[in-house]
Order: sequence, then C-alpha cells, then structure tokens
Amino acid sequence: MTLQIPVVNVVCQPETMFYVPAENRAKFWYSTDYGMFHFCIADTEHDWREGSEQYRFIEHCLASADRRKQPWLIFAAHRVLGYSSDKWYGLEGSFEEPMGRESLQKLWQKYKVDIAFFGHVHNYERTCPIYLNQCVNSERSHYSGIVNGTIHVVVGGGGSHLSQFSTVKTSWSLYQGL
Repeated sequence: MTLQIPVVNVVCQPETMFYVPAENRAKFWYSTDYGMFHFCIADTEHDWREGSEQYRFIEHCLASADRRKQPWLIFAAHRVLGYSSDKWYGLEGSFEEPMGRESLQKLWQKYKVDIAFFGHVHNYERTCPIYLNQCVNSERSHYSGIVNGTIHVVVGGGGSHLSQFSTVKTSWSLYQGL
C-alpha cells in the first residue's frame, strides 16, 4: 500500500529543485488548491514589497480565492513575514522579517487570510488571530467562523539546531515549542 500525502513546497534554497506548480519555473511563487484549501505560496528570497511583481501576484492570488469552494485561505513562505518570538527577531526589536509585515499585513486582513505558515526559524510557534500587533479574538484556542485576523504558525523545526525564543513576552504568542 502506498501512502499519499499532499505536499505544498515553499522554496528556501533555489539550488534545491523541487517541483512547484508555478507558471514560470524561474519564479517560485505560485498558488494551488487542495480540497477546501486555497494556498498562496510566496518566495521570500525575492522582493515581496508593495509595487513588486510578487506583491501583485500575492494580491491576485488572495483576491482570486473562491471562498465557497475553498473556505480556508492559507499563505506560506520560507522566512517569517509575520510574527515570531525568535530570539534574533526579539533582539532586533521587530519580531518579524524586515519589511515583511508592513507590506503584507493589510493584504492578509483585506482578504481574510486564515493561517500563514513560515519556516526559517527553527522552532514551533503559534499566534492568536492577529492584526496590527493585537489579538483580535478573545478566544485563545477554539475558533469558529470568521476570526478577523490571521493565525501565524512557525513550523521550522527541521534541518538545523533549534532556535531559542526571546525573553520578551508578547501577548500574541500563544504556544512556543522547541
């Protein structure tokens, strides 16, 4: 018996070639659907800021989701473009990849992105549904319906030593694990 598990690849090292269903194989951003999920995959090694080609792709990808067919809208990228309590980000005082959150947070809110997955930081962390550094739900673990913010999940546990968390405590970080 063969076990079949769907994989959505997020490129972190361009020299490592994995198949991605991108229209232009020179660019590693793409969208795909799986069941009730619509995925918008970004490439953090290229410009994603407002006005860039990739930003336009991301906005089109988010806007084109048919929420009747795919009620879950998922964003994924290698580097953390949202929220992370990683020690390095905490030392920088930003808890994010430079320019990431400012460029994309309005899009996540406008198109009601449910979950954003990131790697790069070698640990696990999950946030509350968040917008502009604030948890937007009083519920902390069981969500139903529209949550009015994006849950950010760092899932970078493999491939290297585990990253420590900052000693700065944030209200939006609900779970941290090494």
